[in-house]
Amino acid sequence: MSALPETATPPEPEPEPGAGPRRSHTERPADLALLPDQVRAVIARQTPGAEHEWRVDRTEFWCHVVPEGSVRRDQGWKLHVSATPLAAPLTLARAAEVLVAHRCRFKFAGSPARVTELVSGRFARGGSGKFITVYPADDEQFRLLAEELHRATAGLPGPAVLSDRRYRPDSQVFYRYGVFSAPRRLAPDGTYVPLLTDPEGRPVADERNAWYSPPAWAGDPFPDRPAAPVRTTATAKPVLLNGRYLVRGAIQHSNKGGVFRAEDTRTGEQVVVKQARAHVGAGVEGLDVRDLLRREAALLKRFSEASGNSETPDAPEAPETSAASEVPEAPRDSAAPKHPLVPRLVEVFEQQGSVLMAVESVPGATLRRTVAQRLAGGGAACPDVETAAPLVGQLVGLVAAAHERGVTLHDFNPNNIMVTPEGRLLLIDLEMAAPQGERWVLGATPGYTAPELRAAGQVAPALEPSADLFALGATVLHALSGADPLFAPDLPRASARPDEERLARLVELLGRDRPVVRAYAPLVLGLTRDEPAARWTLEQARTFRPAPRGAGLAGAPDRAGELADRADRTRGRLLHDGLAHLVATMRPADPERLWPSDSFGETCDPVALQHGSAGGVAVLAQALRHGAGPVDEVREGLRAAAYWTADRQDELPGDLPGLHFGRSGTAWALLDAARALDDADLAERAVKAALELPVRWPSPDVTHGAAGAGLAQLHFWHTTGDARFLDRADRIAHGLLGAARRTPEGVFWPVPEDYGTALAGSWHYGFAHGVAGVATFLLRAAGATGDERFRAVAVEAGETLATAARSGPAGTLWPVDRARHLSDSPDLARHWCSGSSGVGTFLVRLWAAGGATDDTLRALVDGAADAVTAGRVTDAPAACHGLAGNAELLLDVAELTGDDRYRADAELLVEHLAAQAVLRDGRLLVPEESRRTVLADYGTGLSGSLSLLLRMRHRGPRAWLPEDGRTTP
Repeated sequence: MSALPETATPPEPEPEPGAGPRRSHTERPADLALLPDQVRAVIARQTPGAEHEWRVDRTEFWCHVVPEGSVRRDQGWKLHVSATPLAAPLTLARAAEVLVAHRCRFKFAGSPARVTELVSGRFARGGSGKFITVYPADDEQFRLLAEELHRATAGLPGPAVLSDRRYRPDSQVFYRYGVFSAPRRLAPDGTYVPLLTDPEGRPVADERNAWYSPPAWAGDPFPDRPAAPVRTTATAKPVLLNGRYLVRGAIQHSNKGGVFRAEDTRTGEQVVVKQARAHVGAGVEGLDVRDLLRREAALLKRFSEASGNSETPDAPEAPETSAASEVPEAPRDSAAPKHPLVPRLVEVFEQQGSVLMAVESVPGATLRRTVAQRLAGGGAACPDVETAAPLVGQLVGLVAAAHERGVTLHDFNPNNIMVTPEGRLLLIDLEMAAPQGERWVLGATPGYTAPELRAAGQVAPALEPSADLFALGATVLHALSGADPLFAPDLPRASARPDEERLARLVELLGRDRPVVRAYAPLVLGLTRDEPAARWTLEQARTFRPAPRGAGLAGAPDRAGELADRADRTRGRLLHDGLAHLVATMRPADPERLWPSDSFGETCDPVALQHGSAGGVAVLAQALRHGAGPVDEVREGLRAAAYWTADRQDELPGDLPGLHFGRSGTAWALLDAARALDDADLAERAVKAALELPVRWPSPDVTHGAAGAGLAQLHFWHTTGDARFLDRADRIAHGLLGAARRTPEGVFWPVPEDYGTALAGSWHYGFAHGVAGVATFLLRAAGATGDERFRAVAVEAGETLATAARSGPAGTLWPVDRARHLSDSPDLARHWCSGSSGVGTFLVRLWAAGGATDDTLRALVDGAADAVTAGRVTDAPAACHGLAGNAELLLDVAELTGDDRYRADAELLVEHLAAQAVLRDGRLLVPEESRRTVLADYGTGLSGSLSLLLRMRHRGPRAWLPEDGRTTP
């Protein structure tokens, strides 16, 4: 029997927008105390009268158990014990008996809800299942504990820990070599990571892959055991599943298992094989992803074989004309051609503890991917009312067919609908569907979830079919526009706006320049009412006919002036409330981070620009200079934030020079704060920090490397007049001339192969990591120093970008890298980081610096602006990958070309940004890029959006570019 291809396939892609884990619920005090109290009871029983010699400290996620006098090792062989949520109390009780007896340090997930998170299908594959982590004092104790823990927990259930090696077959004890308590160090990518030390004393990454990958020098703590198999994609052998399905590649990986393309060797048919790993996704109800996959298989069979009605009629043709918004339903022809509702089930089988399901491979793509490809190609998500009618009819038909079979789908959304090349729609991923009233796992996708489904428990009776009507309306809106109706929740709940109110505002905005959205607005809004009883029925959806082609919403007058005034008021409120929120939520007494971030941001330098305090400091300084927001609060907040940042910078070692992930952005923000506050001491500290930054660095890019440091040095020179900064900028520019690499495709600044980050070896075109960003610095350096060599290379970079440009109906896009790879996500090709927004930021400055005579450059600038404008419907609000950064380009183009239509386009982008706003404690705020919460981060959160809003209201230069005050560079 061949091994399952869990690790011999490419890594999993990022989840598509809207994909999310099962919902979590508030934990009760008894839940939080359950597991820690078990350990305390073991300690009291084994060490009566000496309980004070043990610390049992609960943090947000983990509970740490430390005996007095225990050895703290930096690194070594550690043990993990796996458990499901139901087995966790018994597993912990038995393991604690062993660990306390040996006075060994350990930690465990602090509550059943945390255990549920650890084993969820969405948890990172390299960390899933690690319920208990054991830190032995030495290798001898490690081997002793491995055996005793194996015996103590034998027979108890838990998922496999993919990063580790299993101690014995069927054991719940696993082991790996890794960091114990070594201090985190700042890595070249700007994150603090635990690093191992190799035998020569060199720092080495502690790799936490989804396969066992110990350092080569670590050996194996059990030398008598057979060597662990080496898992690499280069040496992966063909895998035959169930003696029948030859795996050809991976569609995706997640913790719950892989999805594979395969060939059925019996029939020659192409199939898709979906895996459900044992005990993953387990909850306190006892179900896991294997149960969900079996349910999906049963529904596929049921939908294909149900009572002689296994197929749905083709969608009715759209009427040529209609004089009203609703007309009687067209007659249904029982003899019309029919097609399947779902892919055909081939087989369900088990292998190595996993359940696997093989289904026919249906050509095509998901509805989400289909819509994204249409938008990226320059078309509309759905071009016109006539084209929409068959599509909407099929969507209604899919939901109706499920309901006719007595099934509520729960998770009906664009990811779970396949579109064939002929335009037929099929349902996929039915694991959350269930007959009405049956208790089942009710997961759903944010943005497509009815209010009553969001309020239901994780396991609850299947809801009434009306829950699917809400999802149907949201899916119709996405199919017609590309928009995701995803809103972060208003808090507190008591003052939350109705979902239907927020959705109506979005539909109105989308409908202004999309006749198809205006035409179908009654259907979308009728299906997405908050109250289930108020929603349109499927019969109403079937009989709905849109207004005649070109007609607007009934009775809607010309409201251009009213809408412009409302948009201006909203921008003003977003700015005022956002600044107030920054001040109110900072935590100057917290020694670690001034503002909270997301899970990745928390690993980054806490004083850097992208995810640290520098972004908030810079925005508050910008606001104070303009007198924006609650001025007194902004001034005091800026002072506290700036001094927290300066002090924390002094405490933390770090010489990474990049503008966004390094210390150049930090020094820049402190200088701007010093100017706004007229604070000589702060200015001196900022100057000192900037002068200590290196002028030679392996990485040439803006965000992490030398070009970012160069931009900061120029800003300090413009601001202070100190010639030392101009000299340092000149040295950085000369270094970048030497780092340039010329190829048939043009000039590049590659990141060295041995740089030690995920960007190592990349040859990018974009602003953050490639040609556009480096060339922007060189262009600025030429203007400051008068060195024509810098300008000549910037011009060469412009030619490189012109050669790589891909112009079309959706504007001008650029590949990510020299290999001419477009991003896997069509959206990313537009953004500041690696797309049109960042490339256009350079090209418009190059065009302006050339005397505004280069028609080719101007056409590329216009194309970049068109591309970011076209993405307004689908983009998140963020500066790095979204609307805020894209609108900054449009303001650049308006100011440098004098064409005011681009400022109008920027205002339109801000309206879409405002449509995603959320209320928090009465303040209207822009959410972070996932649109699920509010964070202060600059690149992905509130600060970047506030910087844009300040620029729109008060004019002025673009943030983080060393403008010298002139209209043109």
